[in-house]
Amino acid sequence: ELVDDVEDGVVVLEELVEEVDDGVVVLDELVELVDDVEDGVEDGVVVLEELVDEVEEGVVVLEELVDDVEEGVVVLEELVELVDDVEDGVVVLEELVEEVDDGVVVLDELVELVDDVEDGVVVLEELVDDVEEGVVV
Repeated sequence: ELVDDVEDGVVVLEELVEEVDDGVVVLDELVELVDDVEDGVEDGVVVLEELVDEVEEGVVVLEELVDDVEEGVVVLEELVELVDDVEDGVVVLEELVEEVDDGVVVLDELVELVDDVEDGVVVLEELVDDVEEGVVV
């Protein structure tokens, strides 16, 4: 009976060794899983760092875009001022045109006056001729 008990004990020990071996295998698999998780976390951190870098680059691009828009607004404001200046210039030119028109009217009147003076000169010359003829007579 003792031999049977020892043999039974050996069988139990063999089964226990197999279970320990199975446990070791499971532990090895757990270690591999932990390694995989660590690698995954490291990869995830790298991806997140790259994503943060891309977001920061995007912010820089947006800031540059805002600067460009602000510069565009300044240019548009300057263009509006230029249009106002042009409109003011058009008003000045219209006033100049009116003054030129007035000057033309004055010149027309001067031409008429010159014509009248010439007509008067002709009349005076005829009168002088008549007087000279009268003196001769």
